[in-house]
Formats: sequence, structure tokens, C-alpha cells
Amino acid sequence: MEEIMTPSEVAALLKIHLKTVYKLAEKGVIPGNRIGRSWRFSRTDVLELVSSKSMNLSENGESDSKAQAAGGK
Repeated sequence: MEEIMTPSEVAALLKIHLKTVYKLAEKGVIPGNRIGRSWRFSRTDVLELVSSKSMNLSENGESDSKAQAAGGK
């Protein structure tokens, strides 16, 4: 069975601030699901995200997905 993680557990695993986990989850950078007012994350999905380096930031500080959504401009 797949391990389900809380935002606090994701923050500890990625060594980032808890608020950053929420912001990235809301933007869709970190794949997760809302259950009521709570976020839950698949450990496998979080580890895949880190290993694929999908969280890289472009030179102007925007995430790659954000830059692509703006048409790559």
C-alpha cells in the first residue's frame, strides 16, 4: 500500500518550510489531493518529483511550469 504523507511530513522530507509546501501544492508543483481542508500527498509522487527535478526555478525566479503557462515568454 502506498504511503500517504501530511504537509508537515513532506516539508521534513524535502527540507523546506511548511508554508512552501502549501504554496507549491496550490500551484500544482507538488502533486497532492485536498480532503476537506487538509492536503495529503503520495510519498512516491513526491520522491518522483524530486528525482525528476521538476521543481527547478528559471533565472527570473518563476517555476518552469509557470513560465510555460505564460507561453514561454
